[in-house]
Formats: sequence, structure tokens, C-alpha cells
Amino acid sequence: SSGINAEYGGRIGPHSRARQFRTEPEGSIRFTTVRHPLARLVSHYRNSVSLRQVSLQWDDWVRDAIIESRGPPEIMPAKEKQRLLAEAEAFIRPYAADIHRDQEIPPPEGNPFLNPPYATFPEMVAFIALKKERGKGANGHWAPASWWLDICQNDFDYVIKLEEVAIETPYLLSKLNLAEHSELYKSRTNESGDKSATRREIDQYLRQLTFEEQVKLNEIYNLDYEIFGYE
Repeated sequence: SSGINAEYGGRIGPHSRARQFRTEPEGSIRFTTVRHPLARLVSHYRNSVSLRQVSLQWDDWVRDAIIESRGPPEIMPAKEKQRLLAEAEAFIRPYAADIHRDQEIPPPEGNPFLNPPYATFPEMVAFIALKKERGKGANGHWAPASWWLDICQNDFDYVIKLEEVAIETPYLLSKLNLAEHSELYKSRTNESGDKSATRREIDQYLRQLTFEEQVKLNEIYNLDYEIFGYE
């Protein structure tokens, strides 16, 4: 983006420019927080494999990701696919209402949509790549930050990396005249950081992917890597 100041690794905007989209008081500061795109993706996936979460996200993306991988027309007749999908939905949907909250009942055997009863990590990555190829909208859980922040137009003064929040937040608070509250913000940001996937966890999931799948995944997040200085 032409609005990115290379002097700061593409993370702090220039000092003089026209504000976009909003009427803001003179001297206001616009900022946001980002984290490594793969850490965000793995964290989302890690929290999406319980049957409770599968049921809540079934219509959002899980159902379609499983169907694309396990039930394309060339390998499954339409009537059989319809029957198996109905069986899968009858098993999954009650978890959304906490009917089986105390235990997870084993899924019926012989149904490919329920073995396993969640999308695998490679299936999710394949689904994300397919959505991109088809030009469909990106789910907010895995959309590149540069896309949903509209980074080239939204003209941020500061972009705080979650991985460096302990260092960068005090500086931002000083600019906001909130330095006296730094301890409060420090405790809250530490809680957020503890939930993020570690580099080791990310590598464990990436090892499940083929080389071609890893290439496609990197292509999706290339702009995030470039703008925010991630590797």
C-alpha cells in the first residue's frame, strides 16, 4: 500500500494525510491490533473441533468444508450424499442446544461426514483456498487482517502486534495520555496473548499440509506478511 510508512516496517502510518471514511477531531489517533495470521487461524481451528463448536459453526463453514472434501459428486451419488448428510446433521445439531453438554456421544460408524465429526485442519485450509479461488467472501475468523482492516484506505497511526503488545502498548498509552492505566491494560493483554497459538503449535498443524497446500495458504496471507512484518 502506498500509505504504508516503510521506515516503521509498514506498521505506523505517515504523519500528514487526509483522514478517510470518518469525521474525527483534529489530533485524534487511529489504531488497531493484529496478530500473526497463522496464529489466528490455528487458534480458531483449535477451538472449533469440540462437537459443541462444530454444531455452532456447522452452517457457517464446517458443513461445506466437510462436503467439499468428503462428498464431491464424482465420488458420492446424490441420494446417498443426501441421506448421509441428513444423518450427520441429526447427530451434530443437538449439541448447539447443549443437549449433550456433559458428554460427547460417539458418532455413527460408516458415515464419512462424521468420521471425524469435524473438519480436519487440511480440510479447513482447502476450503479457505477454494473460497478464495471462487471469489467468495472470507470468514472473519481467517480473513487476512489487511482485508478486513482495509489497511490501504483506513489510514492507521499505529498497528499493535499482539506478539509485541507488552512492548508496544505502553508507548500507545502514552500517546493516548493513558499511561497511568498501563498496568490494567498489561493484565488484560496478557490474558489475550495466552490464548494465541504458539509457533510450535502452528508448525504442528502446518506439518499436516502438503507442500501445495502450504503454498496456497501463504498466498492468502502474503499481504499480511508484507504489511505487518510477519514471517
